[in-house]
Amino acid sequence: MAKKYYWLKLKEDFFNNIRMKKLRRIAGGEIFTIIYLKMQLLSLQNEGALIYEGIEETFADEIALKIDEDPENVKLTCIFLQNCGLIEQTDENTFVLTETVDCIGKESESAKRMRKLRESNNTKRLETSHCDASVTRLCENVRECDTEKEKEKEKELEIEKESNNTQCYLSTSVDAPKITPADVVAIYHDICKSYPRVRAISESRKKAINARLRNHSIEEVKEVFERAEHSAFLKGNNQRNWSANFDWLMNDTNFCKVLDGNYTDKGRTNTYNAPQAEQPKKHREIDLDNLPF
Repeated sequence: MAKKYYWLKLKEDFFNNIRMKKLRRIAGGEIFTIIYLKMQLLSLQNEGALIYEGIEETFADEIALKIDEDPENVKLTCIFLQNCGLIEQTDENTFVLTETVDCIGKESESAKRMRKLRESNNTKRLETSHCDASVTRLCENVRECDTEKEKEKEKELEIEKESNNTQCYLSTSVDAPKITPADVVAIYHDICKSYPRVRAISESRKKAINARLRNHSIEEVKEVFERAEHSAFLKGNNQRNWSANFDWLMNDTNFCKVLDGNYTDKGRTNTYNAPQAEQPKKHREIDLDNLPF
């Protein structure tokens, strides 16, 4: 899989925002602000979501461990973010930083190389134009033609590299149908009969689905659903009686783990002809106002 780079784009008025001003004015506010920024950076690869993996007893303790901060300070920060609507719980183990989702930038390694190549070529062309200021119009036309050819070659090279480094379900055939988020949800319902049904396709779900389709084929999506349907652990057979759901499977990190076979029952092969599993246990309802931060 192609290497990607992520960055956090802070809004110009981030520190002038009334909620940030309020956070910084309370006792320990400067530390809480740093913790909030660290939580945002931690969520970049999950599109603004923080996943509770059960390593520590509470979500706040686990985040404190990951970002090397005091657990009590992290707990107070989470309570403030919750009260201000800056963090929301979408399922039992997923917490979304609402203001971070639209502030994430990313770039593949191949795109980074092409961007640097274009910058280098532009610099060379600029230096050449300064040296050849007295060249006739005919020579300028020749240079323009050469520049257009270079651009075309760069585009072809970029398309070829992206095609080789990224496994996306984008068929080169003009007649190939495009897979939509609704198609993926229908496939999920058809395969994952032991899991909760998806009642609505929100914008955040569309983003997650489209992100998976950019990096994985529809066959890999089906394989993830098949593996999940035949995983006893993901259906609640674990110490916490926790069960996965559609949003959990569509998370980038979780999707890759399931595809790699991390949750496949011991002794199973890659075939999926086993009888349908029994209905999963009901999810434990979580009161967001009483989270153990």
